[in-house]
Amino acid sequence: ADHFSKERLRRARAGRQTFLEHRNPHPPNSRQGTRSVASSSRMTNTFSRYVQQAVALMAVGAMVSAPHVSAQAPPTAAAPPAEDLPQFLLDQQAAPPADSAAPKDDAATKTTTTTMKIPGWKKDRMEKAALFKETPADVVIQAVLAEPMGRQKEFIQLKNLGGQEQDLEGWKLTLNSGGEAEDEETYVFEADGGKCETKIPPLGALLLLKKDAQNPCGFKFDLGASEELVLFESGEDAEGIDSMSWGEVGRGQVLYRSSDSEYEKAPQDVEGNIVDVLRRLGGFNNLITFLDHFELDKILDGRGIRGTNTWHNKIVREMNTDVPYTLFAIKDEAWEALFKEMAGEWAPPLTAPELLEIDDALVFDIISFLMVEDAWNSRSLKLKMRDQNSMAFQTAHPERKAVLQLDESGQILLNYDCVDSPSPDEFGCAIQKGWGKCQEDWMNDNGFFSGRPLGYCEYECEKCYCDPMDNNCAKTVVADVTASRGKKGVVHVIDRLIEAPPIIVKPEPVEGGAAPQQPTKKSKSSTSRKDKEKKEKKSSSSSSGGSSRRTYGYQSPWWG
Repeated sequence: ADHFSKERLRRARAGRQTFLEHRNPHPPNSRQGTRSVASSSRMTNTFSRYVQQAVALMAVGAMVSAPHVSAQAPPTAAAPPAEDLPQFLLDQQAAPPADSAAPKDDAATKTTTTTMKIPGWKKDRMEKAALFKETPADVVIQAVLAEPMGRQKEFIQLKNLGGQEQDLEGWKLTLNSGGEAEDEETYVFEADGGKCETKIPPLGALLLLKKDAQNPCGFKFDLGASEELVLFESGEDAEGIDSMSWGEVGRGQVLYRSSDSEYEKAPQDVEGNIVDVLRRLGGFNNLITFLDHFELDKILDGRGIRGTNTWHNKIVREMNTDVPYTLFAIKDEAWEALFKEMAGEWAPPLTAPELLEIDDALVFDIISFLMVEDAWNSRSLKLKMRDQNSMAFQTAHPERKAVLQLDESGQILLNYDCVDSPSPDEFGCAIQKGWGKCQEDWMNDNGFFSGRPLGYCEYECEKCYCDPMDNNCAKTVVADVTASRGKKGVVHVIDRLIEAPPIIVKPEPVEGGAAPQQPTKKSKSSTSRKDKEKKEKKSSSSSSGGSSRRTYGYQSPWWG
């Protein structure tokens, strides 16, 4: 660039001298007045400015158009982090490829590396996961099958509720059938050179079967009808850290841990439909009443219903009757707590029929959300989800999906606050995910426009997460109870009463204006009483005779 600018400057000066010689070949004599000399000096200064500007433009053009001058990237170096990240996030960064030391072409070396910004919700999830990893291991007796029936086998399942791995080497299980010391039988955990598994990962489980040719690491004692099972740590003077007692549970009944001191018993299979399973389990009278009221028991049994004038009939008739269903059942104790809360402190608790009279739409939304299409047990869910953390499944309600997650032990978790707020464009969440837009700022607006704390496209972008620290998901306390070996469906009992997630509808364009920036949120009754609202709207518009311009009234503010 310097070479070209100096050369053009030399030529410009030579040209200027030649121009002045042709313009005024003879120097002014003494007879010319001072006026002509001053006029020539002004013209010379003006022309000099024009020449200088031309020289500058030519110098710039030379630098731009020179073939051997190009803007190159600096030498390849490690890209700095986009922001200060916690120490545990350093492990999340991708490792360099194995062939990074191999020579690359010039085109590849000219590209610069960039780091992707981590959304706030993902950083929060990672921080909570790191906190959970600091919690100590907590091993408990999770489930026991004492009296198998048919092809069933006796088993004992242990689970680690903590955030750190626990090695059970030297631990022991003691079975006491008569209450005396001589009636005790003991099983000691031994790795046996790596042949037997003794380690339980965080939220993981360890299944023990009775010892035989196929299970050389199993226990030798027989689980009877009345027993007490105690888990001890390693050491001679170690105290028991967990125990389970049972008596006359019944053949084929599995004992499941439902809380710190309570266990639920359930069979693994029941001949009949899902309602028959609920009756066999016991404690689901309210749920059976609600299923019968909305005729959802017929949908679970694969039958259709007749048309009636009830507001929910049209929705129920659109439900799929060609597939079995997975029902997440809520026990009577959880419904009775709701009855008492809605009645108030000084009134007697409500009953199931009274709740239906007060707010049947609330009940319908909950029950239809708990009905997931297809029969899913723990094993089939694991095969379906593979490496995914969570997955959305269609429910009986045509406008809702349920997000399910499996922990390390195979326990099913139900996320009841995860919806897809539609992206504010014509493409949709699936296409935005395919384009790799899930990490961008506009997709993670903390609810500013999307109306959701996690932003747009929650389950499509896999933002939903069951946090063991927050306990934000319903857990299955009784799992995999099949109806007619799964042909009629599967029942999982969950530990709480949930509220159905909202239905968020993408706004339609307004006539004569732009579309609203935030999606609308349907209230519980807006979905169910759609026909009634249409009739009222039609009658009011015909009587008023006003303008036909469409407006939008939000049932709830988008910022709330």
